[in-house]
Amino acid sequence: MKSRFTLNHHFAGVITVVVMSVLAACGGGGGEPVAAAALVDATALSASVDVSGTITGFGSVIIDGVKYDDTQTSVSTDTNPAAPTAGTLTDLKLGMRVEAKLKNGVMTDLVMRASLVGPVAALDATASSFTLYGQTVKVSVTGATPTAFEGVQDFAGLVAGDWVEVHGTVDANKTIAATRIERKPQGDAAKGLRLGGVISALDTTAKTFKFNDQIIDYSVATFKPAAAVPVNGAMAAVYSDQLPTAGVLKAKSIALSKPEEGKELRVGGRISAFTSLSDFTVSGVRVNASAATLEGGVATDVMAGASVGVEGVVTGEVLKATKLRIMKTPADVKASLAGQVTDWLSATSFKVRGTTVDASTATFTGGTSADLGNGAWLVVSGTVQGDVLKATSIAFKAAPAAKPTTLKGEIRDYNATTGTFRFLGATIKLSSSVEFVGGTSANLVNGKRVEVTGTPDAEGVVLASRVEFLPELTTAPEVVVGGRISNLVTSNTDVNFKLPGMGVSVSSATVFVGGTAADLSNGVLVQVKGRYNPATKTVAAARLEIVKLEAGLPRVAGAVSEFTSLSNFRIGGQRIDASQAILSDGVAADLKVGALVEVVGTVTGTGDRRVLTATKLHFSGK
Repeated sequence: MKSRFTLNHHFAGVITVVVMSVLAACGGGGGEPVAAAALVDATALSASVDVSGTITGFGSVIIDGVKYDDTQTSVSTDTNPAAPTAGTLTDLKLGMRVEAKLKNGVMTDLVMRASLVGPVAALDATASSFTLYGQTVKVSVTGATPTAFEGVQDFAGLVAGDWVEVHGTVDANKTIAATRIERKPQGDAAKGLRLGGVISALDTTAKTFKFNDQIIDYSVATFKPAAAVPVNGAMAAVYSDQLPTAGVLKAKSIALSKPEEGKELRVGGRISAFTSLSDFTVSGVRVNASAATLEGGVATDVMAGASVGVEGVVTGEVLKATKLRIMKTPADVKASLAGQVTDWLSATSFKVRGTTVDASTATFTGGTSADLGNGAWLVVSGTVQGDVLKATSIAFKAAPAAKPTTLKGEIRDYNATTGTFRFLGATIKLSSSVEFVGGTSANLVNGKRVEVTGTPDAEGVVLASRVEFLPELTTAPEVVVGGRISNLVTSNTDVNFKLPGMGVSVSSATVFVGGTAADLSNGVLVQVKGRYNPATKTVAAARLEIVKLEAGLPRVAGAVSEFTSLSNFRIGGQRIDASQAILSDGVAADLKVGALVEVVGTVTGTGDRRVLTATKLHFSGK
């Protein structure tokens, strides 16, 4: 096979103990339409609020059904609590447990906090569970937050030894009810492991405690916050850069804290301990909801194991709840995605906000399944099923007003009198000074493929300033798709694997970038360019890039959703400045709305000036 070279905090913690108890463009900065479903809005909150919960959607970031303004959000991850690493809005995924800080209704800081990172041990197919260093993880296919998967299709695809990142909440049995499981390549083991749970068997002389059956040695660990000390019954997250020896895990850093007195707090998760409505525990936080307004159910629905969202003020280390939301189904947490379609293959396989969607049984408003395609603006509601979101409803939305856009598709409903036509669910109107490339107005007929550049007005109609006529397709067009490998099978020089919603076949003709076939394994992140066969739902890879993340450097990949200049554009809501970047497989003139790119750089600035300053920009779709 052929190969060539290519480019390849400060958060103190809202309730760090939630690490274990625990679907980006914003409504403003990213310009994406907000979800059609009515969402609870965070703007009604007081000046300073802490939030802890599960990501259930995007339009702005949606946490446990509450939509937050992420136009000024700083993103990080703290697998090692002592050394959090910078991230971007595009790193956020459905099912992730996160903690956030709000100021005047705007989310200023968000930390991704996995519950466990390490190797799968024993698997129990009957219980749909597995263990990881003494911690039991249970997979769910029902409820408000079914387990989302990446790098593996579902529970059945896991095998002992798989290196996984688990997000979830602790239930009444001290089991982690997984909201997200991501299989990583085995090489990630070198980055260290993370465990969390309820502290027991504390021995202050030996400086050890247990998470279930796993002994933790904290004799050389740093604590966050620095003054924290372990106590039995507290929840903690432990990071180590070495595997356990003789059954003992030597902690390098430990996150352990409690809610801040007098702080307004929103916390979501499963009830892990329940005595009464006035005394129960959610995500490590003790709650008194005796005076709370109940939504989504009645008092008898509040019990051990129930999924709830609680908001109130911390008083005497207890969250005095003013509102208690009972979350039974995905509709209760507003499971939805808002954004543009990418990775389009068919109605059964495309992406919105980095999540693979199957719309084969969805109902449509504002368009039909024939309007689906790369660049279409959608709001998708549905239910997580393994590594895809099974859509129940899809609403076509207008592109953000007054922001230049580029759309590509086949003309439908052409009206020569009004100078309008439709595709991708959008209405296009020819401006009086429209420029035609490769044809004239006489060539405007239904079924003709065109690329339109224009600006949407307040009603969402795209006023076209340029229309380019595209060649008729004689063969299936090449597609660009990406994700983490699962179900890898190797036979001689041929390799087959799965990405969410599709299969991929690799042959001796495949050009490899960033590695060789020997580097392929389950959990490896790849980007594939090739032709899609709808009959077999398989992409024949002409080009395959093995994506190797650069340590400490944030990476953003996807379609440009908003473009002003090389120094000011957005992908998935993340603002990017590539004016000083090294460009590969393209030039600055190729950068426009819809262009598929991969960007690596550093995150700088604060608030609405926070930007990813790119050092490398690779055109993925070329």
